[in-house]
Amino acid sequence: MHLDDPTLPRCDNFDRLSSRGREATLRGEFVEALALYTEARKVAADHGGRGRGMLDAADLNLAMVHLQMGHNRRGEEGLREILLRTGTPRVAFSAAYNLASSLRKQGRYDRALSYADRALDHARQMAAPDLLGAGHSLYGNIRLNQNHLERALEEYSASMEYRLAQEGDTRYSRAILLENIGYCHLLKEDLDTGIGKISQALDLAREVGDLRCIAECLQDLCYGHLLAGRHEEALSPGCEALSKAGETGYNDIEENCHYLLGELGSRTDNLERRDEHFTRLQEMHPELPFLKDFLCAVDVTNFITLKR
Repeated sequence: MHLDDPTLPRCDNFDRLSSRGREATLRGEFVEALALYTEARKVAADHGGRGRGMLDAADLNLAMVHLQMGHNRRGEEGLREILLRTGTPRVAFSAAYNLASSLRKQGRYDRALSYADRALDHARQMAAPDLLGAGHSLYGNIRLNQNHLERALEEYSASMEYRLAQEGDTRYSRAILLENIGYCHLLKEDLDTGIGKISQALDLAREVGDLRCIAECLQDLCYGHLLAGRHEEALSPGCEALSKAGETGYNDIEENCHYLLGELGSRTDNLERRDEHFTRLQEMHPELPFLKDFLCAVDVTNFITLKR
């Protein structure tokens, strides 16, 4: 979550770089966002003690991008110190939110929930719909990873209510929410509802140009159709998701798509497709020398997790 706090000291160059970083983040262009936020931090550092608030904002934005890029431990560096010293509610919310996100991605769900609680407490104190929406969505993500699907859906529903009540353009946030809701329904084996929600999310993501959300929706559609036994319908979104993930450096989605398309090859007796994708996974994981043989012998959909 990008930190945009009106209580920060103003600096035109810092604001310009941060704004461009936010735009790049929303598009899913994380390498560009990282470079812009890094430049913003340099500007903040040049202000000495007067730039402490800007430094914290830059560090929080950098943490957010690192988490998006899968740099989970790096994403939490310095956040606890910011949380301890800050007296600014939005900064405290963002620090707790990013810590919870990092811990979730590391599988440390109890600790993640404790920081998610702190983030929501700050959001409630400010009565800020945007932060309340983000906080409930984060809680939903943790519950999803714990496989508490009904509780995840409750949190996503609460988040959606706040997003709909929020002023301004919330299409980016609503697209991500719809994708998560749809994926929950896929896990609940309510496939038609899940595919419908994900299709709505894909339309919104394409409307606003969120490359990351587009790729996630396409991988989910491949997965959903695969679960439903609609093999021809699974192929196109899976191939498109793999292509977009490769172009944009979304390594987790690229890996997921190799699993899904390899399984599609197995189910349709297309051994060339199966071997192409499972061989690539074997190359990605040399520490697992029998991975390809294992994948050829099992149903990948029984164990794959698209959200990590």
